[in-house]
Amino acid sequence: METIESQVDRFFNPRNVAIIGASRKPGKIGHIIVEQMVSAKFPGRLYLINPKAAKQGIHIMGIKTYASVKDPHGKIDLAIIVVPAKIVPLVMKECVEKRVPNAIVVSGGFKESGPEGVALEEQMMEVARKGKIRILGPNCLGTFSPKNHIDTLFVPERTTPRPGPGRIAFLTQSGSVGGAVLAFAHNEGIGISKFASFGNAVDMDEGDLIDYLEDDKDTAVTGLYLESVSRGRKFIDIARRASKNKPFIVIKAGRSEAGTRAVSSHTGSLAGTDRIYDAAFEAGGIIRVKTIGEFFDVSLALAFQPPMKGNRVAVVTSGGGFGIMTLDALADYEMEAPELSPKLQKQLHQKLPYYYGVKNPVDLTGSATAEQFSFAINTLLKSKEIDGIITIPLFMTPLLDAEQVTKAIIEASNTRKKPILVVTVPANEEIRQRLHRMRLEGVPAYELPLFGARAMAGLAKYGEILRRPTA
Repeated sequence: METIESQVDRFFNPRNVAIIGASRKPGKIGHIIVEQMVSAKFPGRLYLINPKAAKQGIHIMGIKTYASVKDPHGKIDLAIIVVPAKIVPLVMKECVEKRVPNAIVVSGGFKESGPEGVALEEQMMEVARKGKIRILGPNCLGTFSPKNHIDTLFVPERTTPRPGPGRIAFLTQSGSVGGAVLAFAHNEGIGISKFASFGNAVDMDEGDLIDYLEDDKDTAVTGLYLESVSRGRKFIDIARRASKNKPFIVIKAGRSEAGTRAVSSHTGSLAGTDRIYDAAFEAGGIIRVKTIGEFFDVSLALAFQPPMKGNRVAVVTSGGGFGIMTLDALADYEMEAPELSPKLQKQLHQKLPYYYGVKNPVDLTGSATAEQFSFAINTLLKSKEIDGIITIPLFMTPLLDAEQVTKAIIEASNTRKKPILVVTVPANEEIRQRLHRMRLEGVPAYELPLFGARAMAGLAKYGEILRRPTA
């Protein structure tokens, strides 16, 4: 019997794909998907289904067209359906006859559009169930996996730039939010392992997808944008188990009364009571965030750093004001920044000038050197008094060797003894590139104290989830 993992994997790693509704006209959804699959260098066969083009012997982007999905001789692993909702049940019947196992239904006009759409969705699913076809969607954006060269998204790359391969997966109920996440990741130099927009989730839902991603070797952390949960108990049971193996982060929309009202007209879902979702996410070991920016701040930390064993943070800075702002931000997230013991202060003063403040923050002042940063960070790594470090090297100061400090932080981070995050001011392009380099080396780097503090809070939250007894 086929496993859920192999069923879901075909959405991200198919061998041969049929695009039903492929269009000759640039700018049309059915043409953009063809463009994106070609641009992604999809290694398998593409079968383009367009009856009018096939009748005239017309190729699309140099690829042969067919009148029906039943016409190609080869096996098809995945069908991408981009036709009007009213003919989707008929197309699904042809997919059953062709024995296509998986289908992404991009088309809208189903339960989100009212009673007539509900009836169409039921017809489509009745046919799909009989033919044992697994469906993603309808009313969805599709899937994207840069490592596997699969890009079924109907938004062009010029408007929604694609990120490269990475360790973060993202699942979304909203195509527009998904597109924004991809653009944000690209602009920040953050890689993506898997991306899926599941829309109305008539068949494959968020539970099936996180179940698959739990064992995905390319994914270190999974994020979800949700407006509702279609099968709540199943979702929480899967999340409770899966969160012990890797972190799951959710952006849950519909927190306000107005937002809840809007959800039902977007994907045809009921948002439910927000307090219930909070309790459910807590029970499932899911970390909840409010914004895309917060999602990436926390995800970047969880993808590359070990979880915290407590919530005590030390701050090492070459700018006193930034150190104080970071302590305030940590307090906002209920994180501790304890005063270091006299014994630990004495250890730090063995190699740091007596006038450096070392109570926490450890203020190396504008006279800081790379050697002092390295000494302070490594001394704190050995201490049992703290659980994580935020370091703030201000690369603009004249005595600081930026390259040496960067190397020292990366080397300390590679020990994985405790999480190390970086906060600094990207005052110029050179510093911005340095931030990008640290991220590539596995050191989460942020532009504001607030961002670093909420990332550290995410590491503390996941550490607490891992310490819970398995229920």
